[in-house]
Amino acid sequence: MSMFFKASAIACLLLVCGCVGANWYRPTQETRSVSAAKYQLSVQKNGRLNISLTSGAPVFQDVYAMVWIEGEEEPRALEFDWRGSRREAVHDRLGEGQGMVFEGKDGQILIATYPTQPFFTVQAGFYNRGKKPVRVKMLMPWCTGGAENSGLTLGGDAAQTIFLGNGRTFEGRIMPARTLGQAMTDFNVAAVHPVTGRSLIAGFLTSEKARTQLRIERTETALPELSDVFRAECVYEPGVEVKPGESLLSERLYVAVAETNPLEGLERYGHAMAAVTKVRREPAFIPHGWDSWSTKYRTNIDEQSMRVALEFMDKNLKRYGWTHFAIDDGWQNTRGDWEAHPDRFPKGMKAFADEVHSHGMTFGLWVDPFRVDLDSEVAKAHPEWLRKATADGEGLVGENERIIDITAPGAYEHVRDLFKKIGPGWGVDALMEADFVYLLLLADSYYDTSLTRIEIYRKGLQAIREGFGNDRFMMSMPPLPITGVYADGMRLGQDCAPIWRQQEGAWPWGCVETLSNAAKRYYFAPYMWMPDQDCAFFGHMSTRIRWQVGGAPPLTPQQSTAWLTGAALTGGVIKIGDNFTDLTPEETSVLQRITPVAQRPARPVDLFANDNPRVWSLPMKSDAGEWDILGLFNWDETADQSIAVDLVTLGLAPGQYYTVYNFWGDVYHGTVKDRLEIKVPAGSVQLLGLRPFENRPMFLAHDRHFAQGALDMKALRWDASTRTLSGTLQAVADTEYGLRFLVPPPFVAKGATSSVGALPLEMDGQVVKVRLRSGKGGAIGWEVRF
Repeated sequence: MSMFFKASAIACLLLVCGCVGANWYRPTQETRSVSAAKYQLSVQKNGRLNISLTSGAPVFQDVYAMVWIEGEEEPRALEFDWRGSRREAVHDRLGEGQGMVFEGKDGQILIATYPTQPFFTVQAGFYNRGKKPVRVKMLMPWCTGGAENSGLTLGGDAAQTIFLGNGRTFEGRIMPARTLGQAMTDFNVAAVHPVTGRSLIAGFLTSEKARTQLRIERTETALPELSDVFRAECVYEPGVEVKPGESLLSERLYVAVAETNPLEGLERYGHAMAAVTKVRREPAFIPHGWDSWSTKYRTNIDEQSMRVALEFMDKNLKRYGWTHFAIDDGWQNTRGDWEAHPDRFPKGMKAFADEVHSHGMTFGLWVDPFRVDLDSEVAKAHPEWLRKATADGEGLVGENERIIDITAPGAYEHVRDLFKKIGPGWGVDALMEADFVYLLLLADSYYDTSLTRIEIYRKGLQAIREGFGNDRFMMSMPPLPITGVYADGMRLGQDCAPIWRQQEGAWPWGCVETLSNAAKRYYFAPYMWMPDQDCAFFGHMSTRIRWQVGGAPPLTPQQSTAWLTGAALTGGVIKIGDNFTDLTPEETSVLQRITPVAQRPARPVDLFANDNPRVWSLPMKSDAGEWDILGLFNWDETADQSIAVDLVTLGLAPGQYYTVYNFWGDVYHGTVKDRLEIKVPAGSVQLLGLRPFENRPMFLAHDRHFAQGALDMKALRWDASTRTLSGTLQAVADTEYGLRFLVPPPFVAKGATSSVGALPLEMDGQVVKVRLRSGKGGAIGWEVRF
């Protein structure tokens, strides 16, 4: 359960440049350079930097760093002298390489290059050479503008450049946006020129003190091939005091100028961020389950209603990977004290956690740690910890509520000890979630005035993690790269209602928005966190009434299946927002077929072509061979669509034939080469399994799980001498599997056996279907003779 905020605005600079002519790359002006495999960085006599590809094509020209001091009307460039540069060896979490340090009278630029990589990193440092302290409100390590040849180019008409931003979290616009010619975004940006194919990936790797953002714009006088304004900005709120003789180092910026595939570039950036920020190991489990707050119960929950839901989940879903039971808002007595409500959960939360564990499942709890009721015991005992919200936070904090100031004496220890009680004390395995943590950014004042709001936010997250422990799953929410240092899972967007798409002017998202939002941030997972796209729905009437969406069309079964398919393809947490005990057998069957997940996301192949990516590709390799699980989504609920896919864009071999099996339709579509085109009905998904065609009997897929055998078929063997295909399936207990085999002529299926008995054969054209069932589950050997 979450709503996102709009934080206080920061004034930002837009320099208007008078660019008359493009005077791009003049080697006679160079004085120092560093060459990597695919690009070259050089410094000019004026201290400005140029970046070009090894082909000679320019990327950045006349780059500098800037600082903005409180009290000054605008930022100013840091001054550097090319004679003050030196080389240094680089050995860090991104690899080994060569660095250059450019010194000046009031700062420095530090650049690290990695010879075989398409990226480099940069930081700017500001020196206070004056006699009085100053406060820095913005430090910008990578800037262009203000000169006729200063800017960014990816070739061709710059106005056609497609930018994919990361949203404006601090202003409440959390959906990443595709824009043309310009971008204003938090944390990172990707750019692709549709004609030249050249790309840029730029983003901050750290957020220790500053709120980071990127600005790319074209002024009225910009040359056609030029984005003349590029700003990588570290915003400090409040400004950071730098005393005489001291310095301030910016956050670390990542810039990839030589990627051949922008999707690979985004994935490389996500991996680099995780490496630099020392993100913890991957979690021991993924908390698939439900969100009681999203169901008809909302906050009206108690032990009995939760016990009934738990028993249904144990009986019908647990053995299929739904092994986590979570309770949302409504369990607590009051915000602030965080004890079980005596009437609703009279035995307490430790007793309920023990009951969940007795079912062989993990237990999760929702907590809102930094908002307290004024009538809570904590508020009465420690009024000195309490702060009112800023004007931007008043809509989230009620008149009878306050924000805990984590910097006040004793407050950090209070939060740490609270989560020590909840985690190790009660036995809660997961925070589902640590909600509204961003309220720490919205207090009207703080005890410790030396910290920026970002540092205060990090301090609150650290208190939670320290108390809860590193061996438990912590789910939280934006700001994404900052929270991701501490959290295992990440709520990526707004709350969802049981609707296909968001109603105009309404708050909750629908399926289209939440899955598109997850797809546009796929590259952070699984390096930084496990994604949580929020609940998927079947849309029972009781749930629709709870969400007050009676004016929207009900979800169709096809739409619900598409929603759950997309959630599975994110590789992260899957939750439903309907009451378990209200599920029909057909709905339960769908849930049984989408877990476990691959724990890595599908790649949205058309990320830069469509606002709502339609083509999601999840390549999988196992001991049983190779699959490409392909989700084709038709977001239009009014008309069928024909979706064509160039197989080379999926990473498949040109000229190779591939079999195509439709999972939800249980249909074999034959073989394709180089190009695939499939009709997708309105408001639905076609989930296809592609396998390299072998001109002999081969295993296509099974109908039990969306990965079609890639996760649970442990071996496949073809014996040409006996014309026998055999394998081993890791089966779920008391579950039927439909195995599908392609039998090209002149082969004919003769019979099938397994370790659980003989298997009847059913022919459907060139496909033989075999039904297999195991009461106990586990490894089942099978063979089909031809």
